[in-house]
Amino acid sequence: MSHVLDAPGELTDRARRFLSARGRAVPFPTVENPDDAQVAERLARFPGVDKDVFLARLRPAQARYGGLVYRTSAWSFEEEIRFQPWPAYGASVEHGPLGEFIDHTVAHPYTVTLRGDGAVVYRFGRDVAVFPDADALIEADALYWECESWIPVVEPKPGQSQAGVREAASLLTPIPEGSGHTEWWWESDGFRVHVWHTFAELFEQERLAKWGLWARDEAGVRAAHRFLSGLPVRVDGTS
Repeated sequence: MSHVLDAPGELTDRARRFLSARGRAVPFPTVENPDDAQVAERLARFPGVDKDVFLARLRPAQARYGGLVYRTSAWSFEEEIRFQPWPAYGASVEHGPLGEFIDHTVAHPYTVTLRGDGAVVYRFGRDVAVFPDADALIEADALYWECESWIPVVEPKPGQSQAGVREAASLLTPIPEGSGHTEWWWESDGFRVHVWHTFAELFEQERLAKWGLWARDEAGVRAAHRFLSGLPVRVDGTS
């Protein structure tokens, strides 16, 4: 399998532009990669785990994403991240064995891992599946990147009211490629809505949930304000 920077596959044009602008590759792996027999031996302590399925996911992930580096403004990171798919053998009650996936350049209390089926799982006090696969994470990062050049209409901040936002946004056009299990994107008429519940679930603190709204241009700003006028929250995001 080719590296994602060389063969983006089914990534959208937005994600391709993002990787072209921000992405680079560094050497990977930098230490000896455990062979299949070594990985299978370590997995033997996990009853019911199909080592062949695990390896079938791990090796393509290493080939496609290994060594990918970019700076992201995603609310979960806001830093430069490095993709390092690696058989770490961390055990999760809900998700089974998890491999290492993303290395932080800024200290964070949580880790980002890869589940056997390719899902991206964040780990802290609990384990939360955030994206169905790594491509979805890249698509989300590309959306944040694109929004950097848009007009902010509602600035995200912890503790802001989300009353009615997700319900109203669900009537807009979803952006499924960049949405996951704990964060979602929608757009319509030149504006974009993002609801982020990732840290609220990971740290089990509802006050950490945030949402934001951006407009492509002034026409989008006007459309965004029409959308906001139907919500039980003010434009500044407070109740």
